[in-house]
Amino acid sequence: MADDDKRAHGPSASRLIALHALQPTARSREVARMAMLDCLACIVAGSATTPARIALELALGQGAQGVATVLGTRERLAPAPAAFVNGVAGHALDFDDMTAIMIGHPSVVLVPAILALAQTRGLSPGAVLDAYVAGFEYATWFARRMIPRHYDEGWHSTSSIGVFGATAACARLIGLDAEATLNALAIAASGACGLRANFGSMTKSLHAGQAAEAGVRAALLSDRGFTANTSVFDDANGFFALYGIQSPQRYALADDALEIDVTGIGLKPYACCGAGVSAMDAAIDTFAAHAPKADDIVAIDCRVSHMATRIMPYAQATDGFQAKYCLPYCVAVALLDGRGAIAQFEDARVTRDDVQRLMQRVRVTADDAMVQGDGRFGIELRTSLRDGRVLVKSLDMPRGHPGRPLSDAELATKFMSCTTPVLGSAQATQALAAFRRLEHLDDISALVELHCPASQP
Repeated sequence: MADDDKRAHGPSASRLIALHALQPTARSREVARMAMLDCLACIVAGSATTPARIALELALGQGAQGVATVLGTRERLAPAPAAFVNGVAGHALDFDDMTAIMIGHPSVVLVPAILALAQTRGLSPGAVLDAYVAGFEYATWFARRMIPRHYDEGWHSTSSIGVFGATAACARLIGLDAEATLNALAIAASGACGLRANFGSMTKSLHAGQAAEAGVRAALLSDRGFTANTSVFDDANGFFALYGIQSPQRYALADDALEIDVTGIGLKPYACCGAGVSAMDAAIDTFAAHAPKADDIVAIDCRVSHMATRIMPYAQATDGFQAKYCLPYCVAVALLDGRGAIAQFEDARVTRDDVQRLMQRVRVTADDAMVQGDGRFGIELRTSLRDGRVLVKSLDMPRGHPGRPLSDAELATKFMSCTTPVLGSAQATQALAAFRRLEHLDDISALVELHCPASQP
């Protein structure tokens, strides 16, 4: 492109051009590695869910067969459909990671898109990690300009902002230059979507799949010469004008620091909405310290932030999807089971009488005094017993937050619990071991194959 054309770029496009030069750090690659491990586990576990099964059936029915692996299965699809199905699977359980800067889930969009292209092109794990870092930085650049206003207006930023991360990651993988990457991002702007009103339904996981698929497609289209209006981010009728800019804007980090190094990524300990993790923490801690019997509990008062109640709107839950977005359910099941694993959010557990009865005794109150923002969801949980005792547990920062990270042992336990039911114990152990020597693998395909069962059930 001529120098005159380059000078014609508006401020947003110019900044996106400049982002192309970012270089991953050792720390960012390590964060990306842990996030990838966690996401792979969530995709494998999610492959057995109804949303993932339907998404796969749709792709196969459209003749989308190819060479990119659908994790947790023996099926192979073309890159974009594979990214779609793996994205749906990875978000179906709502067990995947989070970043506060997006108020969203980065890896479930990035990893399916990256793996679909990297596997088909025989790329190295190092290239995959670098693409992840690039995708994360592009996505969070958009998030700094748009969040929280964009989220508050009803958009699911995992999808509507995550699509730019997936596009940039794929562009990095296939070697697009700065101008072609900007063009790919402009293509992706017309695929930004996802409504928070669909939280608590299968369609929330569809958002992640759509964004991953759109990212692959946008990068490949740009690589083939498909054009877009690269002024779409600065135009008066363009993306930011329509989707919302935060005012005042949060500016990028100083001294070219990477967002992934500074704000990090939170890995979930429980299979529910991130706004419910603190509630489950408080209830599980209460269970561990006192083990109150359900019949002895007369009332449960749950004081949380307004943000938590906006994100988790369900007052009651009748199935597993609603339960993940229902604070009374999260508290009740955690007090009963002392856990918040996948099993606690299956339909069979949600509909049982014990948790349905206890859920009726939970009162949720939104309080301006409770901490919120930056991935923190303050809570005060007061459990009143028949003998007059009141068990009180308060906290501000949930487990798994970058400031309170899961240990390597906890992450390994989560990986094994997610993958063993699909892969079997021996192969899940092999997959975990392979990930620990990731940099010594020549081709990412070897790792991907370990996340598929030996035979199709």
